[in-house]
Order: sequence, then C-alpha cells, then structure tokens
Amino acid sequence: MKVVCVNYTFSRSLTDPDVLLDRYETLVGWADGLKSAGASVAVIQRFGANATRSRHDISYRFVADPSRKDGSLFDRATSVNAAVDSEHPDLVHINGLPFARQASRLKRVLNVPFLIQDHAGLPPRRWLARRTIGRALQEMDAVSFVSREQARPWLDAGLLQGRQRIVELMEGSSRFVLKSREAARAQTGLTGDPLCLWVGRLDANKDPITVLRGFATALPTLPRARLAMVYSADALLPEVRGWLAQNSRVAGCVELLGQRPHDALEDFFNSADLFVLGSHHESAGYSVLEALACGVTPIVTNIPSFRVLTGEGKMGALWPVEDSGALAQALVAQQSRLHPESRKEIRTFFDDNFHWNQIGRQALEVYQALERGGGVVPDPKRRDRSP
Repeated sequence: MKVVCVNYTFSRSLTDPDVLLDRYETLVGWADGLKSAGASVAVIQRFGANATRSRHDISYRFVADPSRKDGSLFDRATSVNAAVDSEHPDLVHINGLPFARQASRLKRVLNVPFLIQDHAGLPPRRWLARRTIGRALQEMDAVSFVSREQARPWLDAGLLQGRQRIVELMEGSSRFVLKSREAARAQTGLTGDPLCLWVGRLDANKDPITVLRGFATALPTLPRARLAMVYSADALLPEVRGWLAQNSRVAGCVELLGQRPHDALEDFFNSADLFVLGSHHESAGYSVLEALACGVTPIVTNIPSFRVLTGEGKMGALWPVEDSGALAQALVAQQSRLHPESRKEIRTFFDDNFHWNQIGRQALEVYQALERGGGVVPDPKRRDRSP
C-alpha cells in the first residue's frame, strides 16, 4: 500500500530541510512507523523551496508553493497537491483538520481514501470558516483523534457528522529509552523518595498551582519526596514563586529547573519515580509519552487523551482537574505500589501501545480498511491496554 502523508503547514523560520525534519519528530516518526508496518511511504512537506531528502529509505519532498501559505479559504495549495498527485498514492494522510479545504481540492483529483488527523485543532469561530471547513470535512473518508471524545466539539459545531468514520489513533510517540535510574540521577543530580517530575509549560492549562498544592498535601506522608519542575513557557512563574514563598516548608522540596534541551530530558525522566501534570486539556500529551517511555508512573488529570495514555487509569493514576486533594491521595497510593519491576512494566506498556512501530501497525490497519471500502473501520485504541 502506498501512503502519502501531507503537511500543508508552512514555517517561515525553518529554512533548512534537515533542520525541519529534526524539529518535526512526529512527521518522521509517523512515516517510520508506517514503513515498519509494511507500507510504502512518501511525505510531502510545504516549504520555502523545492528540495528532497531521504531518511530510513523514506522520500521527503519539500515543495515550494507560491500560493498563500496560511491554510485560509484562498490558499489553494496547488503545488503541494500536484506533488501528492504525482506520487500515485493508494491513500492520503492529511495532518490537521484546519487544512480540510486544501485536502478537499486534492480529493477531487485523486479517487483514493483520505484520512485527516487532528492535531489539537479547535473548530473555527467565524461563520464562513465553519461552513467551508465543515463541507470539506464531509469529503474525508475518516477523521482521527487521540480519543473519540475529542471529536465532540467538532460534532457539536456541525463540522463533523455522526455518520462519519471517526477513529482513535495516537498522534505521537517518543524515542526516549529506559535507562538506569542511578545513572540518570548521577547526570541530573536529582534526589527524592519518591522523585516527582513535572515537564510542561507554566500556564493556566497545565495548572502548576494545583500540582503544588497536591504535592504539599502529600508531603507529611511522603517526607522525603521531591518535586522537580522543568518548563519552557513561564507565564505563571511569578505566581509559582509567590506560592512557594508563602509555603517555605514545601519550597525546600521543590526545584524550579527552568528550560532544558530536549535531549537532556531523557535523563530527567529516567531520574523520576512519578510524573505529575495538571492539564485541563491536551491533544495527546507528549511529556506523558516521554514519561512512559522512561518507565515513569504517570499521575495525571482525568482528561480524554490521558485516559488513553494510561489505559483508562490502569497504568498510573488519573485525578480530577483542579482537585489537589485527589492528586495528593494518588501520589501517596502510587508511591506505595512502586516495586523493582515497576519501571520495566511501564516501558512494556509503552511498547505495546505507543511505540512508533505499534502506532504504524494500528494506522495501517485503519488505512487498509478504508482502502477496502465498506465495513467497519477497526478501532485499534479500543483494544485492551492493560500491561
């Protein structure tokens, strides 16, 4: 089966094809996973100039498109669509629901199935965009989300119809590996029993204050616990520092580490026992995927994508958004359940569900059902996620 993955997204800041491929890890990982599953894969990427690259025997074509590059109603994506047509695909995979209009133009030329994948998109607010994107989405053969629940805003807005094929596919993975905790802590200098790790923006969505409150409540039961916080965006850093200043007993157990290079995060994850995050919503949850890859038990909020990532709470724990008391209870309970094989069990769970090779197999199964036409598209993420 020949699959062509299309990325209409255009970045003015990425002017080197190799740098773009290094940055777009999910684009490359998805293609690698499909190839490992037995598909023939090509990737078409909108770019500032024409170029070609090959990685792991997969062709990446960078296409200079002189039309508008913003995904708007007037963005015809003529050159990108012509490049896809020239690949003679059996199926086309489109990244991003906001690009449904560009995809619909291509579908009028290609008589093959189209799957369009959500990447944290929300329904447009303007009437014209809703109308045109909604019409374009009706032409797609399937729409994928990390969790079927994430389709609800699109269904409620009338942009998707209940009769449409909506499937669950994890949108990303991690290439991090399980390492010795002792060796990792020697690199990071972190300690704690347990060592709790936060990796995420300090913003309202990630809700660091609730996490700090939950950690503080658990401290009397877990007096040797430590919380290390790695973050890039720091909009709420003044509030976090202010809260710690008012809670000096907790402040001595919390390390604000700021931003670290992504490659260095592998050692931070491998240093940790528990991973905590207070997100109100996430498309997937890449930091949770990285935690799982490194064998760290996730203690995360009960939102759709995290339910998928924890096997409905079978691996780690889920706690209600903004409920610091529930977080504290989960920290204490999960610490008591840690044992010498916990990290290996978490990694096995990751390999069985979220390794790129597994995601590739799941995606190819969906593609093949679409190519056959009729029948029920398999729902790979409804399988038993237990370890």
